[in-house]
Amino acid sequence: MSEEDKRSLNTAHNVHECARKGFGSASSYEIARPNYPVDAVKFFLQNLGFLDESKASRSGRVRILELGSGTGKFTRIMLEVLKGEDVEIIASDPLENMCEHFKRVLPETELIQCTAENIGKPLSESQ
Repeated sequence: MSEEDKRSLNTAHNVHECARKGFGSASSYEIARPNYPVDAVKFFLQNLGFLDESKASRSGRVRILELGSGTGKFTRIMLEVLKGEDVEIIASDPLENMCEHFKRVLPETELIQCTAENIGKPLSESQ
């Protein structure tokens, strides 16, 4: 990989051009991207220990950080599956248009606009 390519990869203020083009339209993404199957999300969250049957192994509120939340398709299913659990979801995405769409459909869910490589700074500021 050339030095120029390395510099163009995700940084605090720069999303790779390929991602910017591929995810340029949040509304098109929302229409084209299939929904996540509820059973698959339940399986995923159960195996990570976030559902009723596995609560005994944890104490207190749990925070889930979702990287690359996009328009919130996966987030919506997680919220549905985790309803009634003591779990907080913090979503993140680097693209402004995805974040704008996310906030329209999930206004009550915390959202941080940043790349995954820079998630630590915004998270530590929000605590």
